[in-house]
Amino acid sequence: MSDFIGRLQIMQSAFSHSDVANYLWQGRFLVYLVGIAWVVSILNFGILDKSLNYFGIRPRTITGLFGILFAPFLHSSWRHIEGNTIAFLTYGGLILLRDPSDFGAVTVTIALLGGLGTWFVGRPPNHIGASGVTFGYLGFLLSLAYFERSIPAALVLVVVAFFYSDRLWGILPLYDRISWEAHLFGFLSGIFAARYLQTIKPIFAQGVEVVQQFEAWLW
Repeated sequence: MSDFIGRLQIMQSAFSHSDVANYLWQGRFLVYLVGIAWVVSILNFGILDKSLNYFGIRPRTITGLFGILFAPFLHSSWRHIEGNTIAFLTYGGLILLRDPSDFGAVTVTIALLGGLGTWFVGRPPNHIGASGVTFGYLGFLLSLAYFERSIPAALVLVVVAFFYSDRLWGILPLYDRISWEAHLFGFLSGIFAARYLQTIKPIFAQGVEVVQQFEAWLW
């Protein structure tokens, strides 16, 4: 019994209160994003006859710029959102487990840069779905081992490459009804996030502090 208690004390000392708070905040962020996408889909499919899909990324139009923020929450069908939810939770969960402080910064970077690239070069009329973000996660996980050169990153690379490397075909213009542009620029944005991770994390951390202060004031 004393050995068990000792091990618990060692585990407790390994994690500071800030570490636990970071895991909880970033994990909650992941759940919020998935929850918002499903609520939007229920409204979009069940009540609004998919009219919200107009607010996706509409390439090279001023109104289409707003789609950079909205497109990841919009989907064309239940099958579309189900597939993206599984990929989002899988890749996002790997990033969260590896280092919780990475998740939010990586997600925002991929969504903004990947969406902007899609807006610049995408085919009209519209691009929707979270697959650009999930391909960004894939690019981040696959390239991080090269930039970080650590054993944990290498192990993640092996797992992701073994199970999910076949998804890389999605960055090629093989299917008319699939936004390969969002996949490609999401993937490249993930590589960018891996390369400049230590630069973008402090910027995102400042934004988190602002949000947390607002939450504290609100409640």
